[in-house]
Amino acid sequence: MEARVTAYSQAHQLRERMQRAEVQHGQEIRADLPGIKVSAAASAWLGARQGSKGEVFFRNMGAIRVRRVTIAGDGRALPDEAIVQGLNVVGDGTYDLLNALVRSNGNLHVIVDEVTQVVRTPRIREFAGTIG
Repeated sequence: MEARVTAYSQAHQLRERMQRAEVQHGQEIRADLPGIKVSAAASAWLGARQGSKGEVFFRNMGAIRVRRVTIAGDGRALPDEAIVQGLNVVGDGTYDLLNALVRSNGNLHVIVDEVTQVVRTPRIREFAGTIG
């Protein structure tokens, strides 16, 4: 399934995690991005499928771990829009992107390339009620 950022991806959550990791505008980094959720795209639920497409969600993403800064930043505000490129997964689930290439100039561009590891994480059950 090819995963893409949509209007529902909550890109502001990615931006917030990048700010907490002290990533600057204009930087290019190698980083670990834990807990990115991928779900089948709503358009895939309706009608005939034309290839498997998924949506990326940043809502429950963990803290970003910067491994290496390859291009220095300029200190300006981080962009608001996000793009994920090259993320292909086996199905719905939560994934850690290890050693992903991240660029923060013009948009928040997360690139899964030949050195990036995509690791599916175990599902955590969500309880709808209280335990009593």
